[in-house]
Amino acid sequence: MKLLKTLMQIRNLFIFIVFLLLVMVGCASWFMNGGALVDKDYYPNVIVNYDAEGTVPAGVNYLLVRTENGEAVFERSLDGSGVLFQTHWEDNDGDHFAGWVSKSHGYEFVVPKDRTQPAKKYIYPAGYYSLLEKDGITRPVPVVEIDPVATLIPQ
Repeated sequence: MKLLKTLMQIRNLFIFIVFLLLVMVGCASWFMNGGALVDKDYYPNVIVNYDAEGTVPAGVNYLLVRTENGEAVFERSLDGSGVLFQTHWEDNDGDHFAGWVSKSHGYEFVVPKDRTQPAKKYIYPAGYYSLLEKDGITRPVPVVEIDPVATLIPQ
């Protein structure tokens, strides 16, 4: 009887661990707003490839890409996976691409219309941005002035 109880506890723990792993891996993109996580098999139509100067994760490169839904910024890791920033709007500074993680950071890229000019990457820490809906597009907007963390230089 004791053995059966132990086996049931192990079974329940195993089920819980599998469920937790599925939530962490399979559902991570649920937390990304304004964009999507893509796997290493994602091969976008590249418009501009950038070199980054400033504070960026090691081994990451940045691409302006064309998707089924229009242009986006792709932050690609060494293994080819990464984040696709798809929220897009335009103003006098150029094209803006953004994404945010609920109760965490917001990200914005400003890409000049002249694609030969450098783009800027901004990170808005939690509590330092709000979400604004303008022209039907929800976007992160800093509540204080924030300098770019990186300059993206077209190759």
